[in-house]
Amino acid sequence: MIDLAAIFALLSALSVLTFFAGRHSSAFAMISSAVVMVATAFYVAITMESYTGGMIGRYSIVLNSAQGISFSIGISGFTAPLLLAASIVFPLALFLSRGGEYGGTFYGLMMISETGLYGVLISRDFMFFYIFWEVVLVPVFFLITLYGGVRRQSVSLKFFVYTHIGSAFILLSIFSLYAYYFAIYGTFSMQISSLTDPAFVSKIPYFWQIFVIAGLMIGFLVKLPTFPIHSWLPDTYDTAPYPVTVIIAGGLSLMGGYGLFGIMLRMGTLFPLVSLWFIIMLSLISLVYFSLTAMYQYRIKRMMAYASAGSMGFVTLAFASGIMEKTGTDYVLAISGGMFQIFAHSLIIALLFASIFYIRKVSGNDSIFGLGGIYREAPLLSSITLGGLLASLGLPGLAGFVGEFSILGGTFQTIGYLIFVVIFSMIITASYHIWFAQRSLYGPYNEGLGRIRDLSRSEFIVLGSLLFFLLFIGVFPSLFFNLFSSYVGGLL
Repeated sequence: MIDLAAIFALLSALSVLTFFAGRHSSAFAMISSAVVMVATAFYVAITMESYTGGMIGRYSIVLNSAQGISFSIGISGFTAPLLLAASIVFPLALFLSRGGEYGGTFYGLMMISETGLYGVLISRDFMFFYIFWEVVLVPVFFLITLYGGVRRQSVSLKFFVYTHIGSAFILLSIFSLYAYYFAIYGTFSMQISSLTDPAFVSKIPYFWQIFVIAGLMIGFLVKLPTFPIHSWLPDTYDTAPYPVTVIIAGGLSLMGGYGLFGIMLRMGTLFPLVSLWFIIMLSLISLVYFSLTAMYQYRIKRMMAYASAGSMGFVTLAFASGIMEKTGTDYVLAISGGMFQIFAHSLIIALLFASIFYIRKVSGNDSIFGLGGIYREAPLLSSITLGGLLASLGLPGLAGFVGEFSILGGTFQTIGYLIFVVIFSMIITASYHIWFAQRSLYGPYNEGLGRIRDLSRSEFIVLGSLLFFLLFIGVFPSLFFNLFSSYVGGLL
């Protein structure tokens, strides 16, 4: 039987070996990541078959009992689908990098980043959670610095500053919880379950409760991101090489969502009401602001960067509104919808950036006004791109619809007529998605592009398989939605 610890150990070892694979580093990284994907999919399938809530796949090694530090891992009905999404996104990104002018360092950093993300999602100890959080971000910083576009130095620094200020807030909150746990119980612990237990956190002085909640929230909102701490995102997406953009958009976006629902949700009863309304207002502003900003972009990559940020507005809306509901059907629907949105968005945005990469590769252009009617020359690429766009705007039958519909249904009782703000943003989002498809993929062909090639067989199989998976979970959402609902039910 496949073991979670064994998969993680294998990934860690393969990541290090990638640096020494020399001219075979590209193939080695792709094969390694694909093996981890298959192992993860199999593990999730067999362990989640009868999931009813709680944590499974536990594994723990005590490293320092006096300081309460142990290497503890495990997964739940929430983190299992996120692990699956992460294990899909990274092989896709590595597949895009084939034939690029990258060396062993590039592929090694990509694999180390995957190891870090895997570690973040399975860690049950705050110390290792934070270590792996940094293991994700530092390689991405170097990937942008070494392999990014013209402005890579300034943009990578901006990425570093934003994300590590957020990390500093998370670290301060963790140390505060750690110190107060010893002050109250006379023993040290770094276990996430212990330090986020509402029975413990409620015993902390009120000021420090707010400090801890605010610190964690800032750190996770930076990573999602949300308005107004988002300005690192469009520049980073725009400057990073396409394979790196895929892992930032499809992989690293999982981190902020996991922080909200996997860590902070347990402390939801301690959130001041005013803070929840503040998050709701930020969510509504994010939805409208990002949709309007995306509509005025002329470069596809930048447009999809803002579209990605806009999707995260649904996540924070579901989080805050669900906590305000506290219990009942609306609570489960909103929170489960938010979790599904994180999962679906990761795969949808990865497919979109992969499609844009091939549009850029075959046409030499990623400007909406520089393209036009490419379906004539590249029908397969255009069709897959259209499928990704339809999933992104929330078309029924595709994965994006499930999360958005659940969030709308679950939050209506909380936000009332403010739901029309959400609907307005959805209309704008659908408008620029359709406009992009009509202007760039269909209509008269831009003869200035010359003859362009379509997707090769291998490229079509990879992108087509991901689109089929998005269709499958859109038609049969209960496959994952039931896992999220069981996890949420286990917290009640």
